[in-house]
Amino acid sequence: MATETTDLTRTRRRRRAARPGYAPSSPRHSYEIPGEPAAPVARGQAIQALTRDVLIRRSLEVSPNGFITIVSIIQGVALALLAENTFENPNLLVAVQSITLVLIFVCVFYWYLTLSVLLRWAPSFLDCFLPFAIAGLEIPPAFFLGDARAWNLWLAMFWSGVAVGLWITKKWSPPSHFGEAREAHRLLHDLLRRLQMTAGVGALAVGFCGIFAYLDWTHQQFWGLLGAATVLGTIAVVVLSTEHGAARIHEHFGVSRPPFN
Repeated sequence: MATETTDLTRTRRRRRAARPGYAPSSPRHSYEIPGEPAAPVARGQAIQALTRDVLIRRSLEVSPNGFITIVSIIQGVALALLAENTFENPNLLVAVQSITLVLIFVCVFYWYLTLSVLLRWAPSFLDCFLPFAIAGLEIPPAFFLGDARAWNLWLAMFWSGVAVGLWITKKWSPPSHFGEAREAHRLLHDLLRRLQMTAGVGALAVGFCGIFAYLDWTHQQFWGLLGAATVLGTIAVVVLSTEHGAARIHEHFGVSRPPFN
């Protein structure tokens, strides 16, 4: 008898649930517990709190990309101006000077790329100023194509700026960049010292070519070509020194990076 009563009760409940608009009654003492209201999102709210690890990671991500981006933008402007001024008055001296400037663009970009692999630091105002100062010196020579005097003297200023920038890099690159690998730190400073000397000698040599071009008005093409050859020789020494120096530093850490890999 009890089983039949239970079956009838279940059947009635199913029929009531099937009726449209039917809602089961809640217990007499039931109530909803109010939840905590969602906190309002403040304007400019941080998406990541600053910690030591976050600060280091951001510096590692931002500093090399920022330097390479700045140099690339300035060199893009310089390359556009160089192309515009090269084809206005094409001749032998202009062609040689233009090719020399293109190789200078590549050399500066190559050096900053190499440096960003070897060193990482928290950038300061001076670090942001140097790429503009050095890469900015690449722009004016595009306006002096064919002029042996002004072109040579401006390239002398460029190599002087490079020498100063290398001295600053050497001064503010302490052993902490290499941890316990003090030999690698010594190799880097030897490389910076050689490059600084190379840039200084190149600045003096091309500067003398510019001075002699002012004094000797009858051989402008000769002094212009000699100045371009001096700059090309300086670039060659810089690239060779950097390739061998970077290869030795990589070899110290067991990384295969032969010169001109």
